[in-house]
Amino acid sequence: MISHRKTGWFSLLGLLLILVICTTTPAVAAPILPHTFYGNVTIGAQPAPVNTHITASVTGGGGDLVTTIVGEYGIHDFNTLEVQPWGEDTTIPGGAPISFFINGVKAEVREGGKSTWSASYPFTSGLDTNLDLRVGGTAPTTVPTTVPTTVPTTVPTTGPTTVPTTVPTTVPTTIPTTVPTTVPTTVPTTVPTTEIPVFPYYISASAGPNGAITPSGTISVISGNDQSFTIVPGTGYTINQILVDGTPVAKTPVYTFNDVSADHTIQVTFMEGSPDYFSVQLGNGWNLFSTPILLGSGHQYLENIFPSNSLDNIEVILGWNGSAWFIPGYQYDLTPLYALYVKVDNSATAYVYPSESITIPPTRSLVKGWNLIGPAPDYQDGGFSERSIEDSLVTIYGDATNPGYLIVISPGVNQPGWSYVRDAMSVDLLPYKGYWVFMENPETLAGFSTTPIS
Repeated sequence: MISHRKTGWFSLLGLLLILVICTTTPAVAAPILPHTFYGNVTIGAQPAPVNTHITASVTGGGGDLVTTIVGEYGIHDFNTLEVQPWGEDTTIPGGAPISFFINGVKAEVREGGKSTWSASYPFTSGLDTNLDLRVGGTAPTTVPTTVPTTVPTTVPTTGPTTVPTTVPTTVPTTIPTTVPTTVPTTVPTTVPTTEIPVFPYYISASAGPNGAITPSGTISVISGNDQSFTIVPGTGYTINQILVDGTPVAKTPVYTFNDVSADHTIQVTFMEGSPDYFSVQLGNGWNLFSTPILLGSGHQYLENIFPSNSLDNIEVILGWNGSAWFIPGYQYDLTPLYALYVKVDNSATAYVYPSESITIPPTRSLVKGWNLIGPAPDYQDGGFSERSIEDSLVTIYGDATNPGYLIVISPGVNQPGWSYVRDAMSVDLLPYKGYWVFMENPETLAGFSTTPIS
């Protein structure tokens, strides 16, 4: 996990204006994002042990976790501390002071890299903060102020009064006058200057038509370093073969040469047909991410979807279960019709591998209130395309007596931002994105995708 920055949230002003004009339905707001924290935790100036219980308390909510790493919480895993409202109808005022506790003891807090400790930290929706926590970490401030004021005032006044008056008057008058005049004039002038040589090696990367490899051409790599190559087929094409030094290797979207110690070649060819996988780019900051298709075995977990170099750029991942936020682990199984918030530093790439099993279209039960969904359009013409909101949500429309969805929101987080009121002007839902849907009554959402896709 890496440094975190503040991200703004989507305004509902346009939505409220539409509601006033077009409907008498009471205005509702999408759930606020939790304020998440990570950092160092100490007890008595020592790193806190594993299974240390950390809690947070704030007006309207709080959060808690148990540490899994000595002296840290949420730095090297997704186990960040989420501070969020408790209860469906509660909220946390912006700037409300959050108090933190370590094993039930009130803790002091400070932002990472700063020196000043304080008693609390203000709440901000959607912010991810590097915050150190401590208890018993303050050095004693009381030192003894009383020192002995009585010292001995009596000292001996009687001492010897007779001193010798005869001293030797003869001293040696002869001293050695010969000293060595010859000193070594030859000193070593050669100092070992041998260093371990650093050799550059070269990797030649090329791709056939209907696809690309990045980087391409002749790449210089310092001895011992790693070098990765990203392979992207064109629309309607898939990888035919990857040759490394003339030998076929497994098809993969990213091939890495580890600990380079020789020259290499990598050649990729493509063929027409359904792709083995789809690549999805996530931009800097918050993203909403979903899969339109059931994922294949061994490709369905977050640690499979995001390669290691992308996981290094992911600061936090959040899911919404219908009433509260949660942090999915690496083994979270992402399925169609669900979506996650992913906060990225710079960029990250997800790789979506469709299942090869025969499946029926996906379904999901939506609860009354806010639901976070991902579209599941069908596979057409080499990919997944946008679909109108009416088609995408047809199974949760309900009827005049028992309406289903009332409002749909697309947050402006690396995707178009808009608010939609039932039966208003149509908009499209994009694949791989996420949307907030407010349900008046529970309904079952159905998608259109099936596997296999070829």
